[in-house]
Amino acid sequence: MTEATAGTSEHPDAPSPPRRPSRVGAGTTQRFVLLAGLFLAGSLFMLSDLILRLTDPRNDLAGCALAAGFDPVHNSPANLLAQDTPAFHQCVDHNVGPWKLLWLPLTATVVVLVLALVLYLLIPRWKGRRSRVAPLRDAEGLDWLAALAAAHGLPRTPAFVVDTRALLSSNAIAFGRLGRYTVRLDLGLVKLFHQERSAFEATMLHEFAHIRNRDVDITYLTIALWRVFSVGLLVPFVAVDGWMLTGAIRSNDPFNGSAPGLTRNLALAAFMVLLMYLTTADLLRTRELHADLDAVAQGADASYWTRQLEPGHNGRPARAAGRAIHSLLRTHPDWEARVATLAGGSASVAVRALPMVLTGVAVEVVGYLITFTTGLNTYLPEWLADPGVWPAAVLATAVGGVAVWRSVLHAEPGAPAPSGLRAGLWLGTGQLAGELAVSQFLGNQWAPAFPEVLLLLLPVIVPAAVLWWTAGCAGLCAALPPGPRRAALGAVTMVVTALAFAWWYGWWQAAGTTFAGGMPYSTSTALAFLNNGFAPSEQMAPSTTADLIANLTIVVLTLTSQEWGRLLTAGLWLVPLLGAAHRRTLRTGAACGLLGGAVAGTGVIAITHRAQVWVWSDHQPFIPSMTVYEAWLFMILLCGAVVAAVAAAAFSKGGAAAAMVSAGSAMTIGLVVLLAINETDGCVRPLATVSHVCHPASGADWLVLTQFLPELLAVAGMVSLVMAFAVVVVARLVATVRGAARLPRPPGTAAIAVGGSGRRHPALRLTGTTVACVLLIGFGVADYGTGQAGDGSNRSGPDPLITGLRKTPVSELELGLQVYAWGHFGGGPIMGDYEHDLADIDDSVGQDGSVDVPAMRHGCTNLVNAIDRATTYFPIPDSTQEAAWTAVLAGNRKEAQACLKALAPLDPAELGRVLSALNPPVDPVATIIDALRKESDPVQHLLGAK
Repeated sequence: MTEATAGTSEHPDAPSPPRRPSRVGAGTTQRFVLLAGLFLAGSLFMLSDLILRLTDPRNDLAGCALAAGFDPVHNSPANLLAQDTPAFHQCVDHNVGPWKLLWLPLTATVVVLVLALVLYLLIPRWKGRRSRVAPLRDAEGLDWLAALAAAHGLPRTPAFVVDTRALLSSNAIAFGRLGRYTVRLDLGLVKLFHQERSAFEATMLHEFAHIRNRDVDITYLTIALWRVFSVGLLVPFVAVDGWMLTGAIRSNDPFNGSAPGLTRNLALAAFMVLLMYLTTADLLRTRELHADLDAVAQGADASYWTRQLEPGHNGRPARAAGRAIHSLLRTHPDWEARVATLAGGSASVAVRALPMVLTGVAVEVVGYLITFTTGLNTYLPEWLADPGVWPAAVLATAVGGVAVWRSVLHAEPGAPAPSGLRAGLWLGTGQLAGELAVSQFLGNQWAPAFPEVLLLLLPVIVPAAVLWWTAGCAGLCAALPPGPRRAALGAVTMVVTALAFAWWYGWWQAAGTTFAGGMPYSTSTALAFLNNGFAPSEQMAPSTTADLIANLTIVVLTLTSQEWGRLLTAGLWLVPLLGAAHRRTLRTGAACGLLGGAVAGTGVIAITHRAQVWVWSDHQPFIPSMTVYEAWLFMILLCGAVVAAVAAAAFSKGGAAAAMVSAGSAMTIGLVVLLAINETDGCVRPLATVSHVCHPASGADWLVLTQFLPELLAVAGMVSLVMAFAVVVVARLVATVRGAARLPRPPGTAAIAVGGSGRRHPALRLTGTTVACVLLIGFGVADYGTGQAGDGSNRSGPDPLITGLRKTPVSELELGLQVYAWGHFGGGPIMGDYEHDLADIDDSVGQDGSVDVPAMRHGCTNLVNAIDRATTYFPIPDSTQEAAWTAVLAGNRKEAQACLKALAPLDPAELGRVLSALNPPVDPVATIIDALRKESDPVQHLLGAK
């Protein structure tokens, strides 16, 4: 709570008032935004779950998913894409509806939020009730307090009341709501006004700081959110899911596979309790520390805080650990933490482990809850696909990114600027904990697969690398004078940070969790995917190189599902380059970039000559040769950027900005060499790949580039950043093991090494920077909108073709359940209408051969309509029957249309041919129906016995 206790014992080591960083907040607003995000996402998720259990008791939503081919046991991209089809949305609309899935949970969430706001308004009335407090009637004290409030910047003097029952304590508390604040004083504190004025003044300045910082409202909004969430949502959610889990465990129903999911729901509820409590406690402790700093800056006696310390407080390690845990759970900081904060001038902006870990956990949980809330994914407009990605990215940037930025920008003069390395690892550790809590990658399985589970290291490394980059750019920005230029660079940095987080969250939710839960394809199926659409003579034969290229292609396609990834890459390279342009020189990044670009350019020339030999000398097939050539180009250019980034990071003592400037420079040089070769294809015989004639490049000549360039530009930025970050982390660990806690860095430098003779050649430096920026921007927008990396319409991330790589075989019982659902939710009636329309066509022909033209026209029209409905419905879960069904539909649709043409005017010969085609000796649809009935019979027997 907002309280400060006055003390009486003197302490000889009082800290001098610190120099407060100007215009630096305590970060409570960001923490409150994080808590509010948790509240809203958790409320929507839990309310959606509870409401759906009431409004959809037969679980028709799951039935539509099964009819679409959803595999309830295995995690696969096919599961995501099966629920992103028009047929699935139509099924859900018909059987559940948007009101139950979207509008009712949203309305209930708004009601819960309103209840929290009402509680926020009622808490001050409860604290100020007449039975507890009385107005302060000391005229001298009131005048003194009014003068103190006016002198220290309060626009309106708060009301003052006294807790007459607090005779021995000397606390104070500020409460109220916006514009109407009250300070409650214990009776013991009122006595200090005449006995120890300095202690009384320090206490009141602390409370005035809360009012001036406007964190009183944040405090009671936080308390209101926590109480409404814990009592109004957690209790019913845990009760309902616990009851259902008990039934699932006791049941022998083979179709009841909900136990893992229900167990994780309960674990998620417990995790949410812990997460929201720790976040709330950290917010309340932070505001107290910030109020202490403000009070001392406003003239409070700093010795007031040190007088509260108790000597000999350390004790044994076990007791110290217990106190540390107790401190994490407290909503008010202990005196040791408060004195330590006052002793450090930049303590208010220092990045601490617990808030960053909590931020990582909260961001991961919020992203999961929003993305996997059923109604949001089903009914939100297409431009809001994957709805949890952007809220998670914005939260991670607004809390984690801003915290790192502030810590670098307001670091103590002369001290090394924070690199963002530890802060990023703390954030990543929290995201891994959040991932394990929500268990997206497990599906309905109990345990993850190995070795794919090692991919869970990515939630630690990738977000940490993003914050490392943010800190590097902040270090460059800190060297600029305050003003519009610094503000613009900071704003652009935060935008790129948010884009990087969104790129990461989007890939992880769409494809990363699938890979971590068990690789959804094999090498052979990946190669078949790569060869799809080519003639046998143009396909790549199985080999180590072909297998590597096929697997690389699949991974790259998942990484490039967001077309704006190319602009993200340009931003990761450009922002540090623009910041570095204002420094005197950037020797490390420039030198490593030139070296990496030279290596990449040499590799491009060498592999182009090798491709010329394959095509023109060895006479190897052109398409496979070009595929291998493009794969080598991709790897050479990417490795050139990565090696340059790693080298620059190592030589600049862990500089993220230098690493990305180096990567962008190397990629630019390599691409310039490649563009020159492509533009002059045929002019230099050893480098002629597509043509032997020297002429300006045409559209066909640029095909080699457009096959891989968009994908390369989309992944190069993040891959080079993550690889450089991993090398820096390893180097720091090695240095720590050898006794060096951190790599040496010259005092006063940011996360990048600078020096040299930039003063001598300012025009050359400006020209070089301008050229580099123009080239990077050009490559960043190259072929933007061509759709090579995905057309943006796929709401689930991976390219839909990827789902054809492998659909994990299901058991006979699971296949029977899918077939049963397919028939129950529309497949059965469609097949019935099809057979009925065929019978109507047959009945329209009399025994004497006469034709009832109106009846036949009606039957053929209905048959076309039935076939059209069948083609827009789900495919049959059994692939064999689906192939037969598709062939029947395609053939008979043509015959039904021919039937209509033959009726006007009547063409007996053509009509006879049509009727023969529609009525083969063995009815294929009847055969399909019999096969589907055999597959679903065991399921129907089990369902009937329940």
